[in-house]
Amino acid sequence: MSELRSTQALLISAVLMLAGCSNAQAAKGETEKLYDFDEKVHYYQTKLADGRYHLEIQSDDYKHFRNQSVFLLRHASRLCRDKPFMLRVTDGVQEYERFPTKPRAYQPPLTVVLQCEDEAK
Repeated sequence: MSELRSTQALLISAVLMLAGCSNAQAAKGETEKLYDFDEKVHYYQTKLADGRYHLEIQSDDYKHFRNQSVFLLRHASRLCRDKPFMLRVTDGVQEYERFPTKPRAYQPPLTVVLQCEDEAK
């Protein structure tokens, strides 16, 4: 009887772990607000079509722009499942000054359209 309960408990915990690992994605046209813990980036992601996304990476401090760019490349590769991809930047590329002499004006979010390419091309 004890063996049956431990087997049931093991099965239930395995099902719960698998359910927790599933990656739920929003429907087409629905915008998700997400956060990347590795690069510490807040971003919005909208699935436009299969293999086509609109990403808006929230503007942060001056030094953080480099993290946003690295995040963008890694996230694009992940979304396209390591297939070739094309990024079209539509807004938010910041100028980089080593020692700014005046307060920096508000920078808009880094906004891109991601298109996953077929490897056959």
